[in-house]
Amino acid sequence: MNNSEMGKKILEGLGGPENISHFTHCATRLRVTPKSKAAIDKKAIENVPGVLSIIEQSGQTQVVLGDKVEAVYNEMQKLPGVSGVGEGSVAAGNEVADPNEKKANWITRTFDVLSDSFRPVLWALLGSSMILTLIVLLQQLGVFGTYTNFAGEVVNKDLVNGPKLGDAALNADMLNSWRTEYTFWFLILAASLSVLNFMPIMIGATAAKRLGANMWVGAAIPAALMTDAFRGLSEILPEGANHLDLFHIGGWAVPLYLFSYTGQIFPPLFAAALLAPLERFLKKIIPTMLHMVFVPMISILILVPLTALVIGPFGILLGQGISDLFGWLNDIAPWLVGAVIAGTYLFMVPLGLHWPLNAVMINNLQTNGFDFIQSPMAAYNFAVFGLVTGVAIRAKHDKELRQTATGAAVSGLLGGISEPSLYGVVLRYKRVFPLILVPAVIGGALISALGVRSYAFAFTSLLSIPAMQPIPLFVIGLAVAFFGAMAGVLIFGYESKAQAAESRAKRDNAPAIDAEGGEAAVVDTVESGAPVAHESEVLHSGARTATAGTAAAAGATASSASATAAPVATSPDSYEAGTVLDIASPIVGRAIPLSEVPDPIFAAAKLGKGAAIEPTGNTVVAPADGKVIATPASGHAVGLKLDNGAELLIHVGIDTVNLGGEGFDVKVKKGERVTAGQTLLTFDHDVIKKAGYPLTTPVLVTNTVKFDDVEGATGDVTQSDKILKITTK
Repeated sequence: MNNSEMGKKILEGLGGPENISHFTHCATRLRVTPKSKAAIDKKAIENVPGVLSIIEQSGQTQVVLGDKVEAVYNEMQKLPGVSGVGEGSVAAGNEVADPNEKKANWITRTFDVLSDSFRPVLWALLGSSMILTLIVLLQQLGVFGTYTNFAGEVVNKDLVNGPKLGDAALNADMLNSWRTEYTFWFLILAASLSVLNFMPIMIGATAAKRLGANMWVGAAIPAALMTDAFRGLSEILPEGANHLDLFHIGGWAVPLYLFSYTGQIFPPLFAAALLAPLERFLKKIIPTMLHMVFVPMISILILVPLTALVIGPFGILLGQGISDLFGWLNDIAPWLVGAVIAGTYLFMVPLGLHWPLNAVMINNLQTNGFDFIQSPMAAYNFAVFGLVTGVAIRAKHDKELRQTATGAAVSGLLGGISEPSLYGVVLRYKRVFPLILVPAVIGGALISALGVRSYAFAFTSLLSIPAMQPIPLFVIGLAVAFFGAMAGVLIFGYESKAQAAESRAKRDNAPAIDAEGGEAAVVDTVESGAPVAHESEVLHSGARTATAGTAAAAGATASSASATAAPVATSPDSYEAGTVLDIASPIVGRAIPLSEVPDPIFAAAKLGKGAAIEPTGNTVVAPADGKVIATPASGHAVGLKLDNGAELLIHVGIDTVNLGGEGFDVKVKKGERVTAGQTLLTFDHDVIKKAGYPLTTPVLVTNTVKFDDVEGATGDVTQSDKILKITTK
């Protein structure tokens, strides 16, 4: 499937361009803010070849594509109706949103805006930073020669930071001599610093656009503070002063602090946050025919002075305060800072919480000339790359996984992007988490303890190693992380016992392991809100949405020894007529007849016969060995196919699909093998009761038609008591 076809399929799954209020992408993901999440068909998107994962985060629907994301995004921009909903094209607050959608909290929205403001700049920032990395490497190799500094030491010439002779006039003279000697390299240095130095203008534009304001007005505000007119005011500062008295109100002088805004991040973000509501207000009170002139004029007249007087100094002091806090911690216990950063990144990246740290890194580079956060963070990256390299080596019998792991390792080691590894391998095999964390924490602690710093912003990869100094000490930490994780997966493997058993069964061509492909009547998970039954199980259109979005299956534990010994599912037809299969209760509570369930579909046994439980416990366990064949995104139900071929649906509560996963914690995933007594999910009684939904939990045999009869028990039950009696035909 080519990129254009992928884009079409993904757009269809997103509900079409009419369901998109904001559309952008980062290094690995399409990021969409939908008008209605109910219109999104996640299953359809996940089934598109090349889609690694689809996640809900920060109020966005994020489609993880890896390194092909930009190509797919560009193709999607060509599709009808999409070009008009590109980055930031819909003003904040003007979207036509689904009134039933739950808005994200202000912290989530802040992170969302922060990350969306950085992403458009990231491409240019990484490119220019790699040029800076090259210059730093050449300096370290002594390509530009040496000079004697103020301490009498012979050191390599530093074109980036200039000479250090202890006297400003001498520094200026020597720097000019370097400029004369290395004119071409100063031109290249200008290219490498272009994005970093003028970051305020770029961030002002992207942040304003993201918030629905005019991006060029957003750029003009920080640009004003970088003009010679503003910077020239520092020449009239009294000696030892850092501000001018702009004017007086009564006896109070209003100070104008003359900070340097080169490379600053927070001032343009705060200015854009005020620009957006100001623009909307001005457009309401100014006639439309005058918008083009007076809205930007008044916005700039208000916000440039306000930024210079209040917003700018506050932003700079905030950034410096955060940097000082990290610096203080780093001075006290550098190994601890490195260990925490490397250890938490595995959890921060999927949640998008790493973006604020990127802002701190850039602020450190601009303010101090170096950063100490990015270097230990590299230990996390290389631990992930080492792990997927080990998976690629070990996955000899799984061609698809081997290709995925190999591609992820190459893109990581050369491009520094960890998402393909994370979503293609790591989150698929959660057993590998400690295999990443241990070497990452050790490597990060070692890198920070050895005093390694970064001198350019870059995604850490083999190519960006020169950005970290000293290089040999940095490489030691990376080696610990990379080879530690790779050795861990080669020794301990990457699959859980259930996953390994399933893989062996597939290799042995065991046909019964895929419950979904059999003849059983299974209710499909559909986003349209209507369950669809196979073959003999017909669900009429009058079915309530209480069962919408749930995939159903049924299971049973055979009382015969032959049933319990089978490692894979057995067909119900393989038993002698009259064989009795007993099902243990998956929940502690009181069993009641299915007819008493307050839902006509369940009560009429349209999804299969069974029983129901009024739960007193909050844990659902597997009643016997089997395979998970359904785990709806809402987390309120689980479908099993037990090893004797019977299929089971455990549906916690009535209408609880409407909770959207709140109050539920699913411990297994579709396709995973489970053993008797293994926890499938837990749920919160209070959340369900507070929402007004019954806790009554149907336990159904959805392939009832394959059996002669299904009888349900009543009365108090524990997780070892029989709740269902199945008689074979």
